[in-house]
This record gives sequence, C-alpha cells and structure tokens, in this order.
Amino acid sequence: MDTRALVLVLALGGSAGVGAAVGVHHALPASPVVRGLSVGERFLPDGAAPAAWLAARRDALRERVVRLRHDDVELTATLGEAGVEVDVDETLAAALRVGHEGPWARRLREARQARRGEIDVPLAWAVDEQRARAFLERLAPQIYRAPVDARLDLANRRKIPEQAGRALDVEASLAALRAGEHGDEELIELAVRQVLPQVEVADLVSVDVTRVVAAYETKFKQLGKEAGRARNIRNAASKIDGTILAPGDTFSFNAHVGPRTAKNGFTIAPEILGDETVPGYGGGTCQVSSTLYAASLFGALDTPDRQSHSRPSAYIPMGLDAMVTYPESDLKIRNTLPFPIMIHAYLPEPTVLRVEILGGDPVAEVEHHVSAEHTDDFIRRIYVKSELSEGKVKRHQKGSCGYDVRSFVSIRYKDGRASERSYSSEYKPAPEVFWVAPDYDPQALPALPEHAKAVEELREGEAAAEAPAAGGQGGAYSM
Repeated sequence: MDTRALVLVLALGGSAGVGAAVGVHHALPASPVVRGLSVGERFLPDGAAPAAWLAARRDALRERVVRLRHDDVELTATLGEAGVEVDVDETLAAALRVGHEGPWARRLREARQARRGEIDVPLAWAVDEQRARAFLERLAPQIYRAPVDARLDLANRRKIPEQAGRALDVEASLAALRAGEHGDEELIELAVRQVLPQVEVADLVSVDVTRVVAAYETKFKQLGKEAGRARNIRNAASKIDGTILAPGDTFSFNAHVGPRTAKNGFTIAPEILGDETVPGYGGGTCQVSSTLYAASLFGALDTPDRQSHSRPSAYIPMGLDAMVTYPESDLKIRNTLPFPIMIHAYLPEPTVLRVEILGGDPVAEVEHHVSAEHTDDFIRRIYVKSELSEGKVKRHQKGSCGYDVRSFVSIRYKDGRASERSYSSEYKPAPEVFWVAPDYDPQALPALPEHAKAVEELREGEAAAEAPAAGGQGGAYSM
C-alpha cells in the first residue's frame, strides 16, 4: 500500500473513533443519579433533589411498624421508637455509584439498565445504639419470666420440680435489630437468656423437715363475708409452702405468690384503699405475709424489705404485720442461718394459719415488744347513698386511731452472742364511715365515739369505698 492510501485509512479510522467516543459520551449519565434509578423500590422522581427526597423517605419510614417476638410474647413498635432509620448519606452514596464508576462500558450498561427500571439500590439502615438499647430495656419486663424454685408439697408428699425463667438478652436482641431488613410488617425474634432457679430438686433432700427453727400462728374467719379472705389465705399459703432457702438466699413474697388476680386463684375480699375498706382481688393475702414475717423474726432471720400496714391488723400485734401489694410492695426474707431452711405454710385447723421455718433447731431466743410513740384520733365520715331506702343508715367501717410505734427486738443466740435492734411502724387513723339515705339527718347519728375528733360529710359519688380495688395492686392492699 502506498503512503497516500495509508494516510487515508488512518484518517478514516481516527474519525470513526472520535465519533464512537462522542456517542458513548452522550449515552453516559450526566446527572449525579442515573435517570430512572430505583432506590428502596421507589423511583427517584425526575428533577427531584436526591438528598431531600431520601430525607423525606427517612422521616416517613420512621413510622413503619416492626413486630418483636419471643415465644408467647409479641410486641409492636415503630422503627423510630426502636431507634432504626434510613441512613440517608450511605444510601445516596450507593445510588451515586451506579453508572458513574468503573470502565465506560460498565457505566454505559448500568445507565441503560437503570433507564429500563432494572436496577434497585436498597435502602441502607442505621441503628441509634443508645436509643435502641433503652427501647429494649423498656421491653425487658414484658419478656421476663421469674424462675420457680423446686419445693416440697408436704401435704401430698411430693416434690415439685424447678422451672427455669428467662430474661431479655438486650445485646443479642440489639444485634438482631441491626441485622433486620426493616421491610413492611417485619418480625424480629428477640433473644433471651435463661434465668436459673436457686433451688433444684436435688437440693430438697438437704433440709431437715423434722426440726422447727420458729413458727407463728394467726386466726381468721371463713363464713359469710369472710369466705373470700379465707380462700385467698389458703391460696397464698399454698404458693409459698415448701419453698427452700439455702444459706444466704433471699425469699421474695411477690415473686412466689404472683399477681392477685382471678387467673392466679384469688377472689374478691375486703382490702384497704386509702383509709377505707373496699372490695378487691386478693384480700387476706397480707395475713399470710404477716404470719410469715413474724415466724422469720422469731427465727432470727434477716428481713431486708418489710412495710407495715396503714392501720393495725386485728389478727396480729402491731409491729409484726407485713403489708404487700403486687408488684409495688414486697416482703423479703434472707436466710442468715448456717443451714438450708424450708417455709411450711399450712392450715392445721380450718381457721388457723401456721407458718413454720423448718431445717434445724432454734438458734436464738427472740423477744419482740412495741412502744407507742404517738397516737392520732380519727374522724367520722358520712356518705349519702341514693340506693338506701328512706331513713336508712349503715355503719360501713369502724373508726380506729393511728399510731406511731417502735418495735424492739432482742436476740440471745445459743452460742452466747446477743443483739438488739429496733424499727418503726406507722399506722394512720381509719375514719368511722356511715352510709346514709338522702333524707337522713346526720344529726341523728350516734354520738361521736371516744377518740373521734371531727365529722366530715361528703356528697354521693365522693366515696373512695365505691371504687372496686384490684386486689393488692394499684395502691390497694389486703387486710
């Protein structure tokens, strides 16, 4: 080939290359985000600012519902509540890479695929660790199941095996939240850890049930309006009977007895709400806790948690009572003895509750006496009741004084040691309450009894006694 022909071929080839380059240049994306690109299964609108569009989606998706479940518990929340949201910066960076990185052939191919709707850039998600952890910790009580210690059913001579409990594993559940795809109606499986009981069946043989450390008895009625209290006393006693405490273990009354509900075997009986008696589930439960507290006191056990009632109890001396509500107020007893003990709560007679601390001989002689430091008089309170027939009157509650008393406990141990301690119990005055018909003249009521200092007349509908209580819950406690 001569020189002129070679120059012509080169010239033509150069022109074709320039033309192809110009064509490719026009086919490649010119905007920051490839036209037609789908992000998180939504197409970026023409002319929309990508960052602002993603920020708006992030805000909307905070309201997306996520379900969180473990076994029998399923909860719902929004992603925002769980601390999860779209990571706008990371999602935008991934979208900008499409059609803008790598060889021109790859960029050209991705641009064409985007225009055909064939590429979707998934949303990137971020988890606010502090907020998510706080969210999971708020869920923890709903997941928690307390372990159940093994115990002896002495009446039926059988061993009741232990049951492991569970608690939310916050860190593992947080990892599950991070790993989620966070689509519509997402389900996150929460992680839990096992909570082992303190007493297993193998431990039951270690208690010498033939020896009594200490015991205490209280009496109750079971007929008429007292039938509900009697049933609740039997139910609560059965739930703590046979409980074993190794040396150093702490017993929680509420953990063993559980909520005072019909489902848990309790029935309606008189309870205390404020300064008046009301009907509620669980009335009588406090007689079990008080009898247990007295037995533990005379057994020289430690009591890290105990509260007195708001008024003296007829079944036990002042200073020996122990008020419980679920879940707010608890009675806790710690075994400070050098051997394991068993709580034996039972009814030796139909109207007698007896609590024994079994496991060894008495370790000490314990004496308890109280001294009244202050006394408060009570008032008479009158409620007008439209349901009472003409001229009728009913004394709904007997009044009682309030007392501030101090208990003194002296302990003389068998090994020669001695100790003394004291604690206070505050009992508020309870009003004398009359219910009267609308036409009844309050002046016709009997004269004020001794220690009644004033009269308080209320209109119908103001009576605290009209509101049913929730059996040892929500501020009401059993009598």
